Amino acid sequence: MTNKEFNREVELPGTYQSPRVSSETMDCSLPMTFDHLSLCSMGCKFCFSFYSKSNNAMLAEGSSRRVPVNLRSADMPKMMLTMQGKNITDKRSQSLYNNFYKKKFILHWGGLADPFCNFEAHNMVGYPFINFLGEMNYPTLFSFKGSAILKKEYIQLFEKYSNQKNFAFQISMVTIDNGKSKNVEVGVPSPTVRLKIMKILSDLGYFTILRLRPFILGITDETLDELLDAALKAGMQGISTEFFALDARANVGMMERYKWLAEQTGIDDLLKYFAKLSPRERGTYRRLNWKVKEYWVKKIFLFCQKHNLVFGCSDPDFKELNSSGSCCSLSDNFPANKGLENWSRDQLTYHLKEARKHYHRTGKQRILSFDGVYTKNATFLDDVEFHDDHVSVIGKSQPIRNATTVRHVISRHWNSLGSPANPRNYFDRKLEPCGKDSKGYMLYKYNPRPYEAEWVKEGIDLT
Repeated sequence: MTNKEFNREVELPGTYQSPRVSSETMDCSLPMTFDHLSLCSMGCKFCFSFYSKSNNAMLAEGSSRRVPVNLRSADMPKMMLTMQGKNITDKRSQSLYNNFYKKKFILHWGGLADPFCNFEAHNMVGYPFINFLGEMNYPTLFSFKGSAILKKEYIQLFEKYSNQKNFAFQISMVTIDNGKSKNVEVGVPSPTVRLKIMKILSDLGYFTILRLRPFILGITDETLDELLDAALKAGMQGISTEFFALDARANVGMMERYKWLAEQTGIDDLLKYFAKLSPRERGTYRRLNWKVKEYWVKKIFLFCQKHNLVFGCSDPDFKELNSSGSCCSLSDNFPANKGLENWSRDQLTYHLKEARKHYHRTGKQRILSFDGVYTKNATFLDDVEFHDDHVSVIGKSQPIRNATTVRHVISRHWNSLGSPANPRNYFDRKLEPCGKDSKGYMLYKYNPRPYEAEWVKEGIDLT
């Protein structure tokens, strides 16, 4: 099939905006997320984006309509001009330029689709854009598990820009067992292939991260030591982890996937297991409690300390342990390219990490304020052009949507103790309300967990 035939077969209007401001901005260091494809060719049984896509009539599996695979190819020339501040004709493009591109804010490529999946291998839609980012020396983090990157054209491209180090890479894995991986990561290159990719990129001098997400009990834990050792040999410089979470609002497609995962993990009823072991304050998105996860987080944390790796935890239960303020495991310090330091500190992951350090250095519990976390430096929070990017506006009238900013959305959760996204609930009382400021915003005090004192007694440095 030629590129022209491929594009004609799949072409449909866009179904979600990209680039966009992430709905996870409250605690995300990389709020500008980008996908050049609307779908991924892989069929991971734990895919976190499958839920939203499977409830979209156009994106759902089995849809009678053509699925829009090559969503962004027509938009890319415009995006390239916008990133240079040229030919900007619409308000959203101007907002993206003012808030992100002009500041060379890191582009996080790979949110709801894989930048190097089989669609990209066949059509190479992203190739010219990668070259453009290289020419601009634009800081970019790729999050992927696809093997299109092994094509000689991509290897040569990354060799070309290896001296400027503006690219960093997260390679996703859940196990080193090729057989087990095949059962839960359907259509994904084997762990062996992904470690090969990591080694190639590391040898080129790029910053590579093991994206150990999701950590699935019953699968990931069985080969964790082997995976960590193999990734270290492949040159990884950071680990970013998060435990598998279960959405209790599952549709038929999700229920089928949950049953399959239950068989693979040895858990009889996955929904009951998560319902019993997940804090209720977090709502219908079930996250296992911190005690279930502690042993494995400790193992990864100590591995990172021993080998001088960046430790990143996207899981809300252990975000305080991050060695940088980015749960994607981007370092605070990139001497080779300062652009890769250009991620947001105006979010709770960074401030939780700082509060943990402050507590273990001084014995005092730091108090976090809304304006202290989400400062005016984060200009994108106040730009109404990003109103449609956040899931909270679904179902709202257009006038309300048009007047909504990301700061408005975050502030509602911040002050609502009934919201699963409230800092107290989301972090399972890692932050406790302790009053209000002069504007009426709640103040939150860092509340150390019992494990912290136990780890310190064992000689683990938490300062």
